Amino acid sequence: MLKVTLKDKIIDYIKNNKELQYLGFENDFRVKFLAQGEYNINFTIYCGEKKYVFRVNTGSQIDVKSQIRYEFEALKRLEISGVTPKVFFVDDTKKYFNYGILIMEFLDGRPLEYDKDLDKAAYIFSKIHSLDLNKIDISNFIVEEKIFTDRVNEGKKLLKDFLVEPKVNKDIKKFFYRFLEWAEENKWKEKYFTDYKWHVINNTEVNSHNFIIGDKKSYLIDWEKPVLSDPCQDLTQFLAPTTTLWKADYILSVEEKEQFFKEYTKGLGGIDNQIRDRVRLYMPYLYLRALSWCAFAYLEYQKPDKDIKNMDTFKKIRAYLDIDFMRTLLKEYIGDI
Repeated sequence: MLKVTLKDKIIDYIKNNKELQYLGFENDFRVKFLAQGEYNINFTIYCGEKKYVFRVNTGSQIDVKSQIRYEFEALKRLEISGVTPKVFFVDDTKKYFNYGILIMEFLDGRPLEYDKDLDKAAYIFSKIHSLDLNKIDISNFIVEEKIFTDRVNEGKKLLKDFLVEPKVNKDIKKFFYRFLEWAEENKWKEKYFTDYKWHVINNTEVNSHNFIIGDKKSYLIDWEKPVLSDPCQDLTQFLAPTTTLWKADYILSVEEKEQFFKEYTKGLGGIDNQIRDRVRLYMPYLYLRALSWCAFAYLEYQKPDKDIKNMDTFKKIRAYLDIDFMRTLLKEYIGDI
């Protein structure tokens, strides 16, 4: 398996890289597999009392020259928030590994639990979303001004092969054709977000396992594809059933969502900016992103040469592509489809 091969290469890489000496690596350091996502494999480096995360990037969801450097630069700028990991080293040359690599601090804690940690999540979002972008070099970030148009274009790209795959159920194809048609016809409503512009740094992958909840401090990790855009991007994704069901099989109640919004605006010093309306407007376009990605990933999982395959993820992808599940999600926002 790839993670076994990588472990030996990481040990050799650290031993022979003088640039890493300042981190205090000694000959007795240890490397242990930590976790993997769809596009990254992570290892823990134990060095005396210090611990680091060694992150190996195996793929990208965004069109940037170097995925791992994009993440590194984003984390450098986010460091002042106090709720993201510190990063120490990046290597995107691919001279030793076939992948880009990143070394960051190891954060102790557990994944977020929706029934316990909503206030902590609201605080984290408010700390990130209140960063003064005029005092940060944001030139590296992708900017999304037209968030409905961006989701439509993204959906078309993700669904390109899925919609012509002979093995895909015809009713599911028909569903996505109708969904794309609705999204195209209604994207003019994004004018709200350009008329009342509010840009912050969005993580764009805010599932429960991308939060580290610690005894004293909590953090948001996994900054593969952040963008500058309306905060509704992160908040909508965080609150949506497609996210809360992903790792935790949890659906937030109306009361829980309202408490989250109150804590979030409290963290912003009382600034509201109609965030509830923004989230409601964006929700069907968030669903377009989530479900289109599932369709894309479903085909990816059929390929024998895919570097990372998480079978729990594949099971969830198949569940999300159930036509009754998808129709139920959208009914409140766009009616029957």
